[in-house]
Amino acid sequence: MGTSGSNRGSRRGLVPTWVGDPVSQPPAAAPPAQPTPAQATPGSPTPSGRPQPHPLPPPPASVPLPTLPAPSAGASLSSARSDFTHAGRAQGGTGRSLRRGVGKYVRAVGGARAASRIMGPSKGVSARIGGIFSNVADTGAASALRPFNLESMAGQPVSVVFAALADVLCPAGGTIDEAIARDAMLAVAAELTTGTDLPLDALPLPALDAIFLGTIARSIEAKLINELGTRSIKLPEDIQAVQRIEQELHSFVDGSVRDAFTNSGQVLRGLPQADIDRLVDTIYERSFEALRILGENS
Repeated sequence: MGTSGSNRGSRRGLVPTWVGDPVSQPPAAAPPAQPTPAQATPGSPTPSGRPQPHPLPPPPASVPLPTLPAPSAGASLSSARSDFTHAGRAQGGTGRSLRRGVGKYVRAVGGARAASRIMGPSKGVSARIGGIFSNVADTGAASALRPFNLESMAGQPVSVVFAALADVLCPAGGTIDEAIARDAMLAVAAELTTGTDLPLDALPLPALDAIFLGTIARSIEAKLINELGTRSIKLPEDIQAVQRIEQELHSFVDGSVRDAFTNSGQVLRGLPQADIDRLVDTIYERSFEALRILGENS
């Protein structure tokens, strides 16, 4: 409409810009009263013989322009999916393509903060797990599991306890994002069965931290596979190639999560739930930022 320029217009409305501001003068003495002239009718002749000018119409009311919505961050995930496709077809190392694909994903959704915000259900589950483990380290497993009616499992292997917590914190049949959180917990439980599957009340604090961080990492991996892999990766005929993709993706996601936790300077033991909530937000956001930088540098 031609009204979007940088010119702010005159402060004096319709007064031309070449008319100077009136000079301030001291007030003059009041003139003697004069008889009020008859109201002149527009178009009628004046004493000089000229027709009375018509008054200028008032300036149009200022109508504010509608606020346009901001352009959406990241127009498409097609480029990120293309990198995942290349990783699935590669015969050699796939790390560079995967890193580039993940970095493009973070940029496409609007940056690290937006990527973290998308994972609300997973962050909620991770924060609950962090609170449970903080209480395990502080007051014992039975006390930490009592709010979930699982105190009798305090002496059970941690993989069994973790699978039971998955049913409580994110039961089956929820949304896709809730399913991602559940899958992350079950993946961690499966990993625990292959290692030293100690009872929950016998785990040292570093082990509790590792399970907590593993849940965060697995949830990010599951989100990436759901957003990118399911629409782009075609299952290679060689099952070892599939395993290589999973291992390389896990490697740099898990490393980013651990670095974010270490740089926070926090430990779970004795940490109030409100602080754990903030810690989880920080870990997710910093992890996605690290993944973005890794992708751009690949």
